[in-house]
Amino acid sequence: KQRAELPIELFSADSIHGVAELAKICFSTPWSEQIYRRELENPQSVGFVCMCGERAVGFIHCDFVLDELTLNTLAVAPEHRRQGIARALWNAMCTEMRGICNVCYLEVREGNLPARTLYESLGFRQNGYRPRYYSDPEEAAVLMAMQLA
Repeated sequence: KQRAELPIELFSADSIHGVAELAKICFSTPWSEQIYRRELENPQSVGFVCMCGERAVGFIHCDFVLDELTLNTLAVAPEHRRQGIARALWNAMCTEMRGICNVCYLEVREGNLPARTLYESLGFRQNGYRPRYYSDPEEAAVLMAMQLA
């Protein structure tokens, strides 16, 4: 299915199980469903999910403090990648946070070239590096930032 057919909505109690299941597929050390459920109650947390029927096929989760947004996770199911879903999720987040946050920060595995390429295409630029930041497998983190305002 193409992205235009797939709805993007704010995280809800109904979508969190699917978000946690997708995180298990996409990340070596995923957050638990309990953590995502707790984030529903956090007023400084915002997440969007892309649904294909009853299944979550993409999601984005951010936290913010004052005018700074942190992109915690952005995931798309492998069979739905390269269809514009990640970009659509990011655009939904930007629309939601416009006027609230002026800058967004993230960290990404050094070897995750598809994600790094996406982030650069969205306007993020490298602003730091943390050796041995990730485990399972051990890998450096590339720090990136983007002005939103």
